[in-house]
Amino acid sequence: MTKKPNEKRGASLRRLLRNDRGATAVMLAVLLVPLMAFVGISIDTARAYFLKARLNQAIDAAALAGGRVFFEADRDQDVQDFFTANFPDGFMGATLSPLSINADALEGSIEVTASATMDTTFLTLIGQSSVTVSARTVVQRAERGMELVLVMDNTGSMATNNRIGNMRSAAHELVQILYGTKTSIPDFYVSVVPYAATVNVGPHNDGWLETGAIDALPYEYPDSEVASGNCVGDNTSFDHGFDACTVGTKETRNGLTQEDCEAIGIWNEHTDSCLVSDGWKGCVMARPNGHDLTDATPASVPFQPFHWDRYVGGSSSWMHNRYLPNSVRERTTSSARGPNRACVTEVRPHLTLRGDVDEAIDDMVSHYWGYTHIPLGLVWGWRVLSPQWRGEWGSAELPLDYDEPLSDKVVVMLTDGVNTAHSNIFTAYGWLADGALGTTTSQATTALNQKLANICTAMKNEGIIIYAITFEVPNNDAGNVVRNLFETCATSPGHYFNSYGGGQLNTAFRTIANQLSNLRIRE
Repeated sequence: MTKKPNEKRGASLRRLLRNDRGATAVMLAVLLVPLMAFVGISIDTARAYFLKARLNQAIDAAALAGGRVFFEADRDQDVQDFFTANFPDGFMGATLSPLSINADALEGSIEVTASATMDTTFLTLIGQSSVTVSARTVVQRAERGMELVLVMDNTGSMATNNRIGNMRSAAHELVQILYGTKTSIPDFYVSVVPYAATVNVGPHNDGWLETGAIDALPYEYPDSEVASGNCVGDNTSFDHGFDACTVGTKETRNGLTQEDCEAIGIWNEHTDSCLVSDGWKGCVMARPNGHDLTDATPASVPFQPFHWDRYVGGSSSWMHNRYLPNSVRERTTSSARGPNRACVTEVRPHLTLRGDVDEAIDDMVSHYWGYTHIPLGLVWGWRVLSPQWRGEWGSAELPLDYDEPLSDKVVVMLTDGVNTAHSNIFTAYGWLADGALGTTTSQATTALNQKLANICTAMKNEGIIIYAITFEVPNNDAGNVVRNLFETCATSPGHYFNSYGGGQLNTAFRTIANQLSNLRIRE
């Protein structure tokens, strides 16, 4: 039977397809090996990239951790611990080489390198049984600009258990971390503001005072008040020409009437001259009408000099706070005398050399008659930072603007006690009985606390970073108030530290310094 044309063509097509399937199978078999190798390379390469990415992440974290504790003895162990936490042993079956850590103290950099070897899965088909990846990072302590103010408690209680010594030691450690091995850092300024019941702005800043304020103070005492044998003490001398005990630098003024002289000095009727001495050490009173809480400049609201003008003697009678027997320093002991009693160490603004900063820290002492007025210390810390005060502290460029690029304004504030006011203690608010705090009772502490809270808010509103430290503050209700106040005053809860003992205080300052050390990954 003869096949039809269509049937012949179908049979031919089936024979052709059978022959092509065989050829295709051979072709696929030939291509399968390189295809599998290509897929294997892709898989092993992806695994290697993932391994390297994790290795990079781990050494970045480790190097940053090392940078934050650059000058700590256990720095390298911290680097290792952070690396292990991010790249645990046996990760992806990789074998690690020893971690390499190299630090350059002079440059302020730390370099971390690592490598990991991983067995391959498919690359063995082309003779490569393992692959090694490496990672390297360098963390540099960036020299970001900063104006840093240390507002430090110099009150009488700081003598207890050598708290003042512990504070100085902790502050020195902060300086060590921030400066490293350098003596100065560009655009880095440190100010030290000691405080007690007043703040000392320095006698050279007498231009900040109300005109004639110093002349009106009795820094000269006739011999009827202080005999020559009793005229002793710091910067004190007896002038035999005027039969007067003087405090400070004295000068003779001619051309004045006796009436004019009686308001400012001692009159010598034999020479028709007036003896005037300037015994002002530099401490100032708190400005009235709310300006004790502001950064208004002296040009707009001048200051009055601090002058402790009375002294409670052995009886209940009041007398001039003159220099009395025993050559004691007027600032540190219970027997202290003089118009500058409880006047603390002078503010040291905008220091750039590390040696000057260390010197300013060492100069701080505990003042026996120095009660605690924390808001005074903080507001003067603000005035050291406020751009409104540019040129007032001796530099035409400082303080910088609040929004100065790549620069921060930072305050570290410390106290060991609560705000206090006592009827027999003269402070920058005068005598408690004067009512300058809005009360003549124990409510003065509450008034001081509120002043501190207001100043904190005003400073933070300007972008100033505040670290607050309570050091051995009593564990009672009053202490709890101060702790809560300091925690609220701090920029965040992480900026507040409650410490007991020198070790905890050092840790607090060290933590602050490490937070202030600006780190960047250089490469």
